[in-house]
Amino acid sequence: MDRKTQTPDSEILKLLRENPNRGMEELVCQYSGLLYYVVRGRLRKTLFSEEDIEDCVADSFCEFWESLERFELSKGSIRAWLSKIAANNAGDLLRKRKNEAGKLSMQDDEVQEPADDYSLEGDFETREQRAELLLAVRALESPDREIVIRKFYLQQSSKEIAEALGISVSNVDTRTHRAVGRLRERLLRRENR
Repeated sequence: MDRKTQTPDSEILKLLRENPNRGMEELVCQYSGLLYYVVRGRLRKTLFSEEDIEDCVADSFCEFWESLERFELSKGSIRAWLSKIAANNAGDLLRKRKNEAGKLSMQDDEVQEPADDYSLEGDFETREQRAELLLAVRALESPDREIVIRKFYLQQSSKEIAEALGISVSNVDTRTHRAVGRLRERLLRRENR
């Protein structure tokens, strides 16, 4: 699918139901920039690391996947549903940090605007890198491609992947390690061009 154009929600939903791995790839590619924007808007860089933000975004995609059966296109768009999930997850994380630290004011908790240091250019660069990574993942042979998608995009454990694919856990771990190495090599070669 052409990454320069938006895939309609109905096509993404169909893809998610018929081919979950491809559907999640499309979902992540199309909406990751939006979720980073929403999450960064709620979480202050001074209080949260980039890893916290990435975890919150990943959790939001997982939560969307888990709630897919409840999602009705007639009641709203994927964009709105994902934005709500991400905002709620970021709010939960903010409240948790507030309770732990006891240093945030109530006013900080209500802010939903993007962080002052948010840069669209920086986000675009990240999206470009993610798009390259997705292309590299797609180029992997099966079952390595499915293992990587399940492990890193769907957040499944090695045991869950092994059961789904009918292979051993050690085989999943070995294939994951080798696939990540191949992805790293491919991306480094592209970077050095």
